[in-house]
Amino acid sequence: MPERLDSFVPILSKALIYDINLGNHSVGAHVRDAACYVVWSFARAYDAKIMKPHVDMLSNKLIVVSLFDREVNIRRAASATFQECVGRQGNFPHGIDILTEADYFTLSNRVNAYLNVSCHVGQFKEYLPAMLNHLAFVQLRHWEPAMRELSA
Repeated sequence: MPERLDSFVPILSKALIYDINLGNHSVGAHVRDAACYVVWSFARAYDAKIMKPHVDMLSNKLIVVSLFDREVNIRRAASATFQECVGRQGNFPHGIDILTEADYFTLSNRVNAYLNVSCHVGQFKEYLPAMLNHLAFVQLRHWEPAMRELSA
């Protein structure tokens, strides 16, 4: 499987933010949760040298999901996955600094995650462009008005 990571990680990256509006409900939380679990399992299964080419993409997506996902359980899953990657891989930029601020409790409140924790994470240049792109091109067009308001 390590030889297939180059083709699989971009698909996994899309799955981490998969969210489709179908009428009066959303489909995708189960996909995002499963994607977090797959990244978590990769952190446990593969050596840091194998995962190194994918660190930038995965760390940025996990940060975006842990800060800006609509569902509390997905924000927490992404945060736990980021924590596992920091602990096992050791090559996620500013991992410990982020984990001290973005934990299980601080991310449980969506408003706090958007308005406080994201400001702390945004000070790190590795994550700021991905955060701004996600807010501008995904969250500002979200189907739920509360998400658009927080994103603005």
